[in-house]
Amino acid sequence: MEIFFVGLVLVALMVYASTKIKKSAARAFEREEIETEEFSMIKSEGFLHPLKDDSPLAFEAYSKDLGKNDASKFNQSWVALRVISDSDFKTVCGNVKASADKILSKNFVENQKIGLFETERTENDVEILSFWKIVESRERRKVYELKVSVLKAYEADFTQRAGEMIESFTVK
Repeated sequence: MEIFFVGLVLVALMVYASTKIKKSAARAFEREEIETEEFSMIKSEGFLHPLKDDSPLAFEAYSKDLGKNDASKFNQSWVALRVISDSDFKTVCGNVKASADKILSKNFVENQKIGLFETERTENDVEILSFWKIVESRERRKVYELKVSVLKAYEADFTQRAGEMIESFTVK
């Protein structure tokens, strides 16, 4: 009988811990405001922002689920923010164009060094859409390159979220 009560307590503790872990994991994929000394943006719902001190990226996030078939090695969507201090706005925009198979759209904000691009490329037979925001900070002497990539097969699921992140991204 004593073993039964000990087992019951142990099972109750395991259920409690499991519930806490599941809630914590779910919170990691919620919408979140990212604020640093240099930039701010909104991480859309459905993306995980891993905390890596050794990452060459200023910010990164990725969707929970992977693609299917040929795209099984790719997340359905991912985000990368690079801060480039040894280049200029024109060069970074040129690199965006060179990295694409096709430029779907490009816009520049008047009187500011901000470029918005939508590109398409194929990698390992997988079509990838990318949404870019390039911002030059004259005061900091840096160029910020935000790229949100989406597997074309999941375009309907992630385009609005990509737009939210691109639109919310600002350099201080």
